[in-house]
Amino acid sequence: MKRYFWALPLVLILAAGCGKERLADIATPQQMEEKDLLMILPSIPEEFCYADRMAEIWDELAMDINGTDPQVLSIPNEVDCYSYGFSRCEWVDLGVGENNKHTSVIECISDDEKRLCFYLLGNEYRDIEGNTFESTCVQGMNGSEK
Repeated sequence: MKRYFWALPLVLILAAGCGKERLADIATPQQMEEKDLLMILPSIPEEFCYADRMAEIWDELAMDINGTDPQVLSIPNEVDCYSYGFSRCEWVDLGVGENNKHTSVIECISDDEKRLCFYLLGNEYRDIEGNTFESTCVQGMNGSEK
């Protein structure tokens, strides 16, 4: 019995993690294409895209603007608002933000003016050598009417 005693802490740690749901509601590509509001974050590794804190911020924003069905999707390649059918876009300079990073956003509206897309630039994740990643984090939600 004593030789298996080392397994008890391992079992307790595993049991403590059971039953805890992750916050990120992961969308399918089709679900994301149907969202009313998209926020596209380039160069975000998958593990950061699905991080609980990232999902929590998106869920809080949905509550603040009465959005519904907030979801997230990590895509292994680079996409932007044009990839989701948006064509009427304009560049907005947000200036210098946190950590002295220059931030800008490309705001796009659908042709029927019912959907919005924001492509955030300036907060790209970079590795130790300063290289960006091809993966993209897409967050989406529906308007309160759906």
